[in-house]
Amino acid sequence: MNILVIGAHPDDFEFGCGGTLIKMSKNAKLFALIMTKGEIGGDANVRYKEQIEVCKYLKAKLFWGGYKDTKIELNKSLIDKIEKIIHKTKPDLIFTHYPKDTHQDHRNLSEATITATRYIRNVLFYETPSSIDFSPTVFMDIGDVIEEKLYLLKLHASQVNATRVKGLSIIEAATSTAIFRGYQNRVKYAEGFVPLRLSLDFKFKL
Repeated sequence: MNILVIGAHPDDFEFGCGGTLIKMSKNAKLFALIMTKGEIGGDANVRYKEQIEVCKYLKAKLFWGGYKDTKIELNKSLIDKIEKIIHKTKPDLIFTHYPKDTHQDHRNLSEATITATRYIRNVLFYETPSSIDFSPTVFMDIGDVIEEKLYLLKLHASQVNATRVKGLSIIEAATSTAIFRGYQNRVKYAEGFVPLRLSLDFKFKL
């Protein structure tokens, strides 16, 4: 089984679906498309290396989109780039940003992915700290991999304390989010998703 995760910046998907990918990696091939090196949020070379380390840990093949941070525009070129990676990886399941988001890169990438995945049967939106009105209806219990999820975020060492909320680390934010989504799903820790499409005959062995 092939799984493709799409993110605008290094560390986006680790927050939104890192635990789910860790669980699925045991029985799937993982692919990651990261559109920028996140240079507005830190040193591009550092963030590039951090993302590589994460994908090594997940055994995921990494593709870069080649866009500049904050400069992802919704146009045919972006859609074509996503479609090219979809053609290469032939994913059974795709994770991407939720369309309602305060960051323009996240919004534009999500909208482009909606078009690019029009023939894909399983597409799930994940949340990031900048998501708006995110109300998940699909959940993954990540209680058994919560420490590994946090480890993925710690691999982005340059971003751990870059939340712009005084005294709050991304580790604390991710833990709090996992507890809240877990409570919604009646478990201790979970990740939540909003489906664009999810086929009821979708089968996956964890």
